[in-house]
Amino acid sequence: MLLIIAGIILLLFLIKPKSTKSVPSYTPELRWNSTGMTVAGTSSMPGNASHQLNDPADIILDYENNLYIADRKNNRIQKYLFGILNGTTVTGSGIYNYSQYQLSNPARMIMDSNRNLYISDTSYHRIQFWPNNANYTMTVAGITNIYGNSSNQLYYPIGIALHPTSGELYISDQFNHRIMSHTSGTNFSTLLFGGNGAGINNTKLYYPYGLHLDLFSNSLIIANTFVNNIVRYVFGTNTWTLVAGNISGFAGNTSTHLNSPYEAILDPMGNLYVADRNNHRIQFFKAGQSNGITIAGTGANSSSATTLLLPRSLRLDSQLNLYVADTGNHRILKFLRY
Repeated sequence: MLLIIAGIILLLFLIKPKSTKSVPSYTPELRWNSTGMTVAGTSSMPGNASHQLNDPADIILDYENNLYIADRKNNRIQKYLFGILNGTTVTGSGIYNYSQYQLSNPARMIMDSNRNLYISDTSYHRIQFWPNNANYTMTVAGITNIYGNSSNQLYYPIGIALHPTSGELYISDQFNHRIMSHTSGTNFSTLLFGGNGAGINNTKLYYPYGLHLDLFSNSLIIANTFVNNIVRYVFGTNTWTLVAGNISGFAGNTSTHLNSPYEAILDPMGNLYVADRNNHRIQFFKAGQSNGITIAGTGANSSSATTLLLPRSLRLDSQLNLYVADTGNHRILKFLRY
């Protein structure tokens, strides 16, 4: 009898399901050196020489980590090869006229998969397209130097985002307090959101500046600058939801406040990075959290390697190193992740 019982116990042990112990997902450590390295421009010394910048407003990186810089007050786009401190002019020459070779206060850029550039030519109220290695640009949205609020006009456009498959171009039409959608090859844009006057409620925008396309959530992340917050607009809806900052529009410098944020971007894990311009800092918000931490800048508006002055833009490379357009200091800083 005892042998029969022992045999049953052994059989139950052998047929017991294997453990399905879960494997914890890996979340990389996100920390950055608080001291930035100057990778373009000369601190506090604006100029138009090949090693100088004047109020750089935006930065993007190509697949080789070469920098493209919207050199705003020099009315040009500069390219800096990786590791080189002298730039070359891609387009624009600093001359004020309305030709296809000139720009006026370029504020934002987007690069497509063929390394063609789309440029917010802000003071000419248009979006320009620069074919890779060309010596000219062409207007794809807006009417040169004619501002307005009709479907073929823009009024100081700033942020731009490009859908990688449809080719649809999204534009933050700043002074019209709206987001426009533009299809390649057409002369008119479609109202996507806003356009019903400036305001703080969630059906309106107030001088929207930066624009970031989040394909994962089918939405746009908007720097709603004059009400000091970052909002999310989901395509097909008629309201936004708050992502960071104060819903009532008040400015501040606490962990939950912003002051004139100019751009917000997401990393692949959904964490948010904000160029908190008037607080002279870059704020980091873990995905889903409303309390930010400062990862660059100290809040002091000076030109040391640990401080920023009116940052307008930021980018991450493939290693999540942080690049900041330190606009008021006329330089681009790189903060290494470690």
